[in-house]
Amino acid sequence: MLLKFKPAIQVVFLAAFLVLIAGGRVHIWMFVFLGSVFAAALFGRFYCGWICPINTITDGINWFYGKLRIKRKAVPERLKITIVRYGVLMLFIAVMVFTLKSGKKLPVLPVLAVTGALLTLVFVPALWHRYLCPYGTFMNITGRYAKHYWKVDKDSCIKCGMCKKTCPAEAVLMEGREVPAEIDRGLCLECTACAKSCPKNAIKYS
Repeated sequence: MLLKFKPAIQVVFLAAFLVLIAGGRVHIWMFVFLGSVFAAALFGRFYCGWICPINTITDGINWFYGKLRIKRKAVPERLKITIVRYGVLMLFIAVMVFTLKSGKKLPVLPVLAVTGALLTLVFVPALWHRYLCPYGTFMNITGRYAKHYWKVDKDSCIKCGMCKKTCPAEAVLMEGREVPAEIDRGLCLECTACAKSCPKNAIKYS
């Protein structure tokens, strides 16, 4: 039932984000994010799929590209190495520490939102969601221990690969068509794309 309201929920949080940015109250959004990081250890990365303004913007891009059948570039292999992902995270932390200590208000969150959107215009969503987004890296750390997350019923799975194809974060693990799909809860954005694409309704949140 809640899935029907997902787009509306995303728009509400995007509007809230924009209002906070315009009012110079970015710190309030950071409290929302930090609370979500801890909550991810129990409920998974729901922040990424339902709350994150960057994801809401990229969802819009994905919908538009899907309608026009526009294809994007794959993730460059050189950006898949772990050092890149954690390097971006360390840079993000360094900038945030500098901002707090210096008192200077740097537009970190707006810059990240624009960066994520621009990259998604050219590359597949996984480049940002899985490999570059510092928020996602934070969420991955706690989300991998989630008690509740999207799971594939292996008895119902027909190994069609639709879930793997539609996942924007490359969170669906599936080697060929020999074994049922499996979802990496640390990478899963809780966006429900896999569940919506499953022809057998084999993917459930529990």
